[in-house]
Amino acid sequence: MLSSFSKNIQTTLVTSFFSSLVYACTIPYLIIYLAGIFSKETIGVLVMINVVSSFLAGIIGGYLADNFQRKKILLIFQNLYGISLFIVALNFANILPQNFWLISGYLICGITYNLYYSAFDAVLLDSTVPNERKKVYQLQYWTFNLSMALGASIGGFLFKHYLVYLFLGAALLQFLMSAFMQRNLDYKNNVSSTKGKTIFHDLFTNYYIAAKDKRWVILILGIALYSAAEFSLQNYTGIRLSKEFKPITLFSVPIDGVRMLSILQVINTIMVVCFTFIVSRLTEKKNERTVVLIGLLVYVTGYGLMASANSIYFLIPLAIIATIGELASAPILNARQVSLIPEDKQASYLSFASLSFQGSQLLAALGLTLGGYLAAGLISGYIIILGIAGIYFVISSLYTNKEKSII
Repeated sequence: MLSSFSKNIQTTLVTSFFSSLVYACTIPYLIIYLAGIFSKETIGVLVMINVVSSFLAGIIGGYLADNFQRKKILLIFQNLYGISLFIVALNFANILPQNFWLISGYLICGITYNLYYSAFDAVLLDSTVPNERKKVYQLQYWTFNLSMALGASIGGFLFKHYLVYLFLGAALLQFLMSAFMQRNLDYKNNVSSTKGKTIFHDLFTNYYIAAKDKRWVILILGIALYSAAEFSLQNYTGIRLSKEFKPITLFSVPIDGVRMLSILQVINTIMVVCFTFIVSRLTEKKNERTVVLIGLLVYVTGYGLMASANSIYFLIPLAIIATIGELASAPILNARQVSLIPEDKQASYLSFASLSFQGSQLLAALGLTLGGYLAAGLISGYIIILGIAGIYFVISSLYTNKEKSII
């Protein structure tokens, strides 16, 4: 299927797969490692700093992608991302033993990744034609989930004894992917003219346009609130399992808390890869609003309860249940969300929509900080309450009788 697309599309999809693989096998486990050094309160603050800095980097990355050559942006920041992974590896090898280098590598990873990803998305969009776009993005979605499953399993099983080699290998793979893209991508973009405008004006104009649509703002807020449930798996739940999960042996393989997290992530991703279209077919004739409502409730409840569960006999069924809720609601929400965007303001609305991703990460990081003071059961309640509030906002926004209006 990949061979039926142009060389530029093939190059970007291959690079996307391995970039996601690098992220999945390193960053979630780096957070767990940091949690073994610092208190929950400190690591929560550190994760929030990373979220805020990554959010600002995403805004700047969008500006750079519109005003400079995207291929050069990809070359610079993909290699900086590889350097940040290499710095972390040197820390683990005791060549740069100070925690300063470990924290710096972690923060630079988040910043550089968000600085180049806007350019990457723009290159992929420019390389497609309308009649193939749906297939291209379906393939990207599928390969992304496959890479996350492989990355989670690789990271989970190498984390305990081969941490240096894991990050050295990830850094090398990142450098190779950067070189592969630069060699195979035949691309040059038009650069936007911004004469007479300040950089800050360019950065925030798109957000202001979408922010005037109250219905859109409520939707994005709702998505941020309920998505915090899934992000809590990588933050609070993952760290708690690494410390509290009692190791077991499964099919002669020892399973500790870190590997348990890896198993949960693999279950989620494999189910998304294998059952997305099956679940959609089963729910397509049902009442849309009911499917979304029940699906999101199941999704939020599953991830919320995982935050306080310690037994594999509870964790795996909860992961399966949460993923079923995601599969039932996600395709409908994606289609509905796009239907609210005015055709002449797509860029502005999509830029504003990215706030939901950073907002959900920030809420999950806040839960991690609260975990230093509250019992796991209360954190489960925090996640579920946030999720229910988010569901209310999403349903109110998508299924109101009022026509959307731009104020």
